[in-house]
Amino acid sequence: MIGPIARAFRFVGLMLAVALAIAMSPVPAACFPWSIDMYRGPEVQPYAEAPRVTPADTIPVHGGEPPMSLEQATIKMHNPLQPTPENLAKGKEQFNTYCAPCHGESAQGNGPVAHLLAKPPKNLVAGTSKDLPDGYIYGAIRDGVLSMPSYAEEMPAEQRWQVVMYIRSMQSAAAKAKVAGN
Repeated sequence: MIGPIARAFRFVGLMLAVALAIAMSPVPAACFPWSIDMYRGPEVQPYAEAPRVTPADTIPVHGGEPPMSLEQATIKMHNPLQPTPENLAKGKEQFNTYCAPCHGESAQGNGPVAHLLAKPPKNLVAGTSKDLPDGYIYGAIRDGVLSMPSYAEEMPAEQRWQVVMYIRSMQSAAAKAKVAGN
């Protein structure tokens, strides 16, 4: 008489032998039909068909500004706006929003965050900025210069020119005050 443990070992051995026989059988394994679709499927060539047409007004196709170095902006760019009271008021508003924190409301480089910066901001009224062309100041606002960041994403071109116009008005007012003070 065989004990229960011996029967269990015999059963496990038999199951193991059956599993091994199945695994070693020479019958090839059949793949599922979808497992080789990339092998048997049609060949697709890039640009064999025209790409889909982009719906209107989804990608800008006109407008924007071409890339330009600061030197090119200095030479090529000229303020297209006239110094009207509306343009000066909008320029002042943009200047107070984006420029005054560093340069100060009087544009003398004494803004409320100037003490936090590694390099002090430029004096736009009495410094070398008064002798620079409008294109240079516009390019500096658009692309940034030295430690000043770019404001191309924050201000469209018209607003940048309005800021340049407002800076020029502050420079001329300071020059008149200096002449009157002498």
